[in-house]
Amino acid sequence: MRFLIIVFLSLLVHADNEIFVSQTGSNAAIKLEQLGSSNLMGGTNATSGSLTALGLSGSDMTLTINQIGANNIFRADNFVGDNVTAYWNFAGDSNVFDLVMNSLSANSSDYVNLNIQTTGSSNTFDLAIAENDNASYLDLDWLIEGDSNTFSFDIDYENATSYVDVFGDSNTLNFTGSGYAGTTSSDSAYFYLDLDGSSNTYNITQASTLARDYLKITANGSNSTFCIVQNDGGTATSC
Repeated sequence: MRFLIIVFLSLLVHADNEIFVSQTGSNAAIKLEQLGSSNLMGGTNATSGSLTALGLSGSDMTLTINQIGANNIFRADNFVGDNVTAYWNFAGDSNVFDLVMNSLSANSSDYVNLNIQTTGSSNTFDLAIAENDNASYLDLDWLIEGDSNTFSFDIDYENATSYVDVFGDSNTLNFTGSGYAGTTSSDSAYFYLDLDGSSNTYNITQASTLARDYLKITANGSNSTFCIVQNDGGTATSC
């Protein structure tokens, strides 16, 4: 069973277009696309010109989001489900992406595949997965092309991989990984960074519990700053 509400509004004030979404149930296939600037994508509790976060719940979901243009907003704070595959494509400047997935330990978000592609400058992205639990077998792929973007993601997971490619200058990336209760490579986390650009800032913390953290960085550029902390239970450290 699946339940889906989508409301489309076209406004002359506040935003060009607004899509409000609420989804409950398994095997949903959702594709949403906005072309232009100053568009909003959020929840059904929103009112005209005032955005609330959307809710998506259900296993075996396929989600495709395209926001093409500048000054657009995507916001979701109740995204839950196992075996979810999601694709986001953002092309433009000064966009905002805010996603919280599986924020309560009563929920489950295992075997999730997230693919995020960003082309543009001065964008802000905030991603949090499994704040009070862990997301097992997460596969996160992120491609960033542009300058002066800020990307922050906080993940509690095990048996997971994160691949992040950054091409551009003056970007800021903040990553915090925690969880993974295992002690071998098969139940730990692997994070790979491929960087090409100058004057970037990278703050990376891998704070597992008796697990093995893996981090691989390939960088090409100048005047960048790296702060990397791996802590599996020792004395607390910071940059």
